[in-house]
Amino acid sequence: MEFTAHLRQVAKRFDHTLVENNKAIIKLLRDPNAEREQYLALTKHFTDFRDNIDQKRTAFNSSIIDKLGGSAGEVGRMTRDTMSSFSYIEELMYYINQDNCPAEARKAAREHLADTLDKTCQQFKLALRDVNSLPTTQRKSYSEAIKATLEAFTEQYGKELSESQHRALQDGLESYQYQVSRTNTPSQGFSP
Repeated sequence: MEFTAHLRQVAKRFDHTLVENNKAIIKLLRDPNAEREQYLALTKHFTDFRDNIDQKRTAFNSSIIDKLGGSAGEVGRMTRDTMSSFSYIEELMYYINQDNCPAEARKAAREHLADTLDKTCQQFKLALRDVNSLPTTQRKSYSEAIKATLEAFTEQYGKELSESQHRALQDGLESYQYQVSRTNTPSQGFSP
């Protein structure tokens, strides 16, 4: 009996005022593809902007390969991404603060900024962990580049980073320090 009474109460709530007050939601439920197309149209401005700064970042990253002594594989790619993160993040912040951009596009930019900060912290962690595995000819230049970049990054964005982002950076530094101390410590093996 209680269940039937509850259903009647729910049915009473579905009247013309509910429909009038929630037209946008009902339209979304009836045609989610149209809503998605409208969202994509509003965020296209940001998508075009992001594609442009992605191209600039790729060009910058390519331009510094020779200065660092070669591409250095995945470690080199992550190091170069961290080095180019400053201008990339600055451009995202500038975009977010533009009042003439659609609110949805700025929201997409804020989400992309959060993802970029997360990704950059993970790239620092992994690059620091693996930089000592590079050939000797590249190890020094990439090691110095990643350490200098990390110092500047934490100085500039440290207050904006989450606890997990700080932890990723700390994990990378600890791994790096452990590997450096291991390579500088003489072997404790048997002597003849």
